[in-house]
Amino acid sequence: MSQLDAGVRTLEPGRSQAAPSNIHGVLIVDKPEGLSSFQTTQRVARMLSLSKAGHCGTLDPFATGVLVLGVNQGTRIVDQLTLQDKVYIVTVRLGVETDTLDRTGQVLASYDGPPIGAQACENAMGRFSGAFEQEVPRFSAVQVGGRRLYDLARRGIEVTPPRRVVHIESMDLLAYEWPLATLRVRCGKGTYIRQLAADIGREMGCGAHVHSLRRTASGPFTEETALSLDRIGELKMEGEWARKVVPLADALAHLPRICLEDEGLLRRLRNGDLDRAWQKEQLRWIPEGRSPVCLLTPRMQLAALWWPEAAEGAERRLRVFPFHWNG
Repeated sequence: MSQLDAGVRTLEPGRSQAAPSNIHGVLIVDKPEGLSSFQTTQRVARMLSLSKAGHCGTLDPFATGVLVLGVNQGTRIVDQLTLQDKVYIVTVRLGVETDTLDRTGQVLASYDGPPIGAQACENAMGRFSGAFEQEVPRFSAVQVGGRRLYDLARRGIEVTPPRRVVHIESMDLLAYEWPLATLRVRCGKGTYIRQLAADIGREMGCGAHVHSLRRTASGPFTEETALSLDRIGELKMEGEWARKVVPLADALAHLPRICLEDEGLLRRLRNGDLDRAWQKEQLRWIPEGRSPVCLLTPRMQLAALWWPEAAEGAERRLRVFPFHWNG
């Protein structure tokens, strides 16, 4: 699924005496074609005997590429990772529209006119930059009236899909040979690449659908460091897979951070509390905004996420993680 609305899904396959429950962070997986994001997460969890695993930024089964998996306590930070930009390489099949907006769907309409040039494609792409409202595809996991759109679509129930504001940071035409166009898209959370391709085809007057889709980056995590399922299996056999897990603090390097040197503060933090005078002092330099702050131990282990600007009456301002006094 090229959209990010599904956010985070976690699974708990059950504890095992061999489960590496003391390993926490994120694992960057290269999702293969043919598996859903949840199925991929399930396979990795079983392969590595994980007590808990969860993915963020859902990919359609036919899509491939970077899938960020939270490992154990890492499932508690994936909500902070879904907010980051994603990069996709998408091949668009011009001249054919499908009900799912990709090659897995039923053909709805075909263009029988002359080939359209690359300049027309670039002109159409230019109409989708920055922030704009995008219609949610009929075949998506978004709920309307308590039911998922794809379930309603499969039952032939017509509803008006919601619209959402999305953001396209950049879009480049990498290759063009009618009827195929290959694009690189950098976009924000919630962008539907399938809908983007269909909208470009509509602007060109010929219709279009996604022929192939690969996510090459999710935030700082790129395909160069993503592990295939086969490679994960090899690393498990070699006893080396844990080295590929990105620690919690490193995975959240984009957030502001404070190192707590005082053992008294750390002790209070472990009990879910922060000194009010200390909080007031920190607010002098912390950037304004709703982003959490990473609170670290002296050895840079993540101790907690702190929301200094949490709304009045918010249920939580702290998310505490297991940590040791000395790191």
